[in-house]
Amino acid sequence: SRRRRSGGRGGAKWLAVLAVAGLIVYVALAMGLGNVIHDRFLAPEEPGEDELTDATPQPTQALSSEITETVAFPRIEVYALSAGSYPSRAEAQKNALLFAARGGAGYVEEGDEYQVLLSAYNSRKACETVAEKLGDEENIAAQVVALAADAVELKLTAQAQRIDGIRDAFAIWQQTTQMLSDLWQDVDSGVCSAQQAKKRVSDQREKLKETMDTAFSDALIQGQATALDGLYGVLQATLQGLDAIAVEEAENVLEVSSKIKYTEISSLTEYQSYVEALKAQMQEE
Repeated sequence: SRRRRSGGRGGAKWLAVLAVAGLIVYVALAMGLGNVIHDRFLAPEEPGEDELTDATPQPTQALSSEITETVAFPRIEVYALSAGSYPSRAEAQKNALLFAARGGAGYVEEGDEYQVLLSAYNSRKACETVAEKLGDEENIAAQVVALAADAVELKLTAQAQRIDGIRDAFAIWQQTTQMLSDLWQDVDSGVCSAQQAKKRVSDQREKLKETMDTAFSDALIQGQATALDGLYGVLQATLQGLDAIAVEEAENVLEVSSKIKYTEISSLTEYQSYVEALKAQMQEE
């Protein structure tokens, strides 16, 4: 009977040992299986060498400190050919359409009366020569009208690249108005076809838009928001004029030439109004 009791205790011990061993094996297997499940199904994939390179954050260029500079816009003066003044806009617009059909700008400028402008020239002498020719050959009492905008300065406090962007945008706008002046003369003299003219306009439009996007991509500079918003409006109006020429389907050189002249004059008068408003604002301050 003692052996039975002794044997019973020994069997219990073996059972306990086996249970502990089984538990250890179970835990080990469970951990291994868990790792397999994690690695195969739950863990994110390890990036490859190329992915590692792409995922590495690239250092960003440190923003330069703000500076204060004066941006100077020079005086602009051209001479427009006026085909006459009219007491009402309706009468002026009626005659403007007739001149536009013949290749003139047909731009109506409002003042004490309504003037119909046909084209613009860099020199008074060139404009006077055309006015005399119109009087002799077409019996049109044309006159010379100066379109001028005084020089103006803006003091800006911003990052240097932002200030340079404003300068660049204005310079490209000036280049655009000069390109329009050269272009309509090339079209009228037969040097440039309507299709070629539209291509040149389209190329210049892209340059102007690119500089505008760079200069005005961020919020307007504090303290000069009104002035810069007005400048943006001038550039945007020119851009819209270029769009109208570039999408023109007509191959008639007179129609294309008329739109080029119109866009040049409207751009210049828009800027003239902007400068006048800006100077009035500065005087109030």
